Amino acid sequence: MEDNWKGIKEALTSTCQEVLGLKKHHHKEWISIETLDKIKERKNKKAAINNSRTRAEKVQAQAEYIEANKQVKRSIRADKKKYVEELATTAEKAAREGNMKQLYDTTKKLAGKYSKPERPVKDKEGKPITEIQQQRNRWVEYFEELLNRPAPMNPPDIEAAHIDLPIDVNPPTTEEIRMAVRQIKNGKAAGPDNIPAEALKSDIEATTSMLYLLFKKIWEEEQVPMDWKEGHLVKIPKKGDLSKCENYRGITLLSIPGKVFNRVLLNRMKDAVDAQLRDQQAGFRKDRSCTDQIATLRIIVEQSVEWNSSLYINFIDYEKAFDSVDRRTLWKLLRHYGVPEKIVNIIRNSYDGLQCKVVHGGQLTDAFQVRTGVRQGCLLSPFLFLLVVDWIMKTSTSEGKHGIQWTAQNQLDDLDFADDLALLSRTHEQMQMKTASVAAVSASVGLSIHKGKTKVLKFNTQNSNPITLDGETLEDVESFTYLGSIIDEQGGSDADVKARIGKARVAFLQLKNIWNSKQLSTNIKVRIFNTNVKAVLLYGAETWRTTTTTIKKVQVFINSCLRKILNIHWPDTISNSLLWERTNQLPAEEEIRKRRWKWIGHTLRKSSNCITRQALTWNPEGKRKRGRPKNTLHWEIEADMKRMNNNWKELERIAQDRVG
Repeated sequence: MEDNWKGIKEALTSTCQEVLGLKKHHHKEWISIETLDKIKERKNKKAAINNSRTRAEKVQAQAEYIEANKQVKRSIRADKKKYVEELATTAEKAAREGNMKQLYDTTKKLAGKYSKPERPVKDKEGKPITEIQQQRNRWVEYFEELLNRPAPMNPPDIEAAHIDLPIDVNPPTTEEIRMAVRQIKNGKAAGPDNIPAEALKSDIEATTSMLYLLFKKIWEEEQVPMDWKEGHLVKIPKKGDLSKCENYRGITLLSIPGKVFNRVLLNRMKDAVDAQLRDQQAGFRKDRSCTDQIATLRIIVEQSVEWNSSLYINFIDYEKAFDSVDRRTLWKLLRHYGVPEKIVNIIRNSYDGLQCKVVHGGQLTDAFQVRTGVRQGCLLSPFLFLLVVDWIMKTSTSEGKHGIQWTAQNQLDDLDFADDLALLSRTHEQMQMKTASVAAVSASVGLSIHKGKTKVLKFNTQNSNPITLDGETLEDVESFTYLGSIIDEQGGSDADVKARIGKARVAFLQLKNIWNSKQLSTNIKVRIFNTNVKAVLLYGAETWRTTTTTIKKVQVFINSCLRKILNIHWPDTISNSLLWERTNQLPAEEEIRKRRWKWIGHTLRKSSNCITRQALTWNPEGKRKRGRPKNTLHWEIEADMKRMNNNWKELERIAQDRVG
């Protein structure tokens, strides 16, 4: 098998180098050769100043240097202008052809967004490290500690399923391999073997025939090539102080042919296993989204506030969840969910002997072993991680008595999106018991709850006792950002609208080079505004309760941006209707309503057991307060239905017919 892989690797890498060559990185790719020559000449003039022996020679050399410097600056300006014009032409072409990836990449270049150079990091004591080799050693120390967690004290005893799921255990077919190669995304970094996805896709039939023999050998031996067990760890900065290692996320660059093999495994397993998972989990699953979970939680909050019904929400945050999973438990869980032993053996053996090297300062560190967690960057990792979270929640909420009443027969204990868990309860006692249960079961599989980042929201309760975990108090908060959308103790979405406008304003200002560009047409600027600014502004807008005030705030911001794009400044004026016509925009209220009903249509096409669908008509037990009730998402939807002269039954029928 190893010999087979070495032959394939040699054939692909040598062909890539012969046909494509190696890419040379330039800091400023737009500087022409003529300008570089002038920069060299300027350098010589600078040296002449330093080498001059007499006053007269120095004055002459300085005059020549000043002239050379002017020529360099003039040439650089001309190069930059030509470069921007070429980028603008590329952006126009990408927009016309609907190539959104190229348009986005070109937009980043036009906006002048460049990644910052690597920063020096601090050691464990907080002292800065300046020497590059010591920095590499610090990164190895950090990731080796992070990716080799201590084993859980009391690992659970999990039984295998009595009957395996109907998953094919025969060697991969050529059709499966062909499909997997097509599914691998272009434009992604190659792994340690330097084989890009584009090389595999350039001749899919040849690639399929090569990989077919290799995959057959892997299937027989239940082992993968050693190259597939090596990864290059690239550091992605998060928020906070970037001189601290913990404020970076590590993404592992893995072999692309290895990803093709994992894609074949995933395609075989995902549908059969997905049917076993709880409906509360929406992360990494087909036809489920953040919007579904945000809307469901917002409805629960708004309806609880309206009906004066008590509610506790505990937003659980795990500490380095992906990197902490105990692998022994993971293999048991695969068998518990009915994955055939043949496939479990292959996955387990692919994890044996994993090692990583950290990329720092353009160089690789020494390799180190990785013994815990699932690999960041592997296609199977989200699937494997979902099994862990699903089992944790299934085990810790098996009694079904500590949630909120959802239907006549069932309670709803939680809403999950991957490892973002929102636990739901009616009373303090129920939430305390549930939190302790989730923490205990999580610890048994290697996951630890981050007590400092886990927050509790309370509604309509007089109980001031805090929720505790291992003797530590979990913080009560007035608002929480759940999946990018703000949920606060008032219910409603005013705080979220305000935050969205703030984020959209930052996105708009970052692209000021584009709005000021004379080379880009208004049409392209508007398209960039729609994809880069408006998408940020209206994220989660389907779930907003829209008042006249919030609509006005959103509309004022959009109009302000559009006027800047059209270069209309006071005292020049333009009516809103003409502004929208010239930029092909809908009024904000109409656009939000359109988005909401598009999302409702998708939701109504789902199964009647779908939690998000049930949320649309959910009401808690309780009694409304005196006076006119506040506007809610429920009321908005009901008012729209009244305006359309429809009811839920009629809408469900219409939703099934997409054309109608």
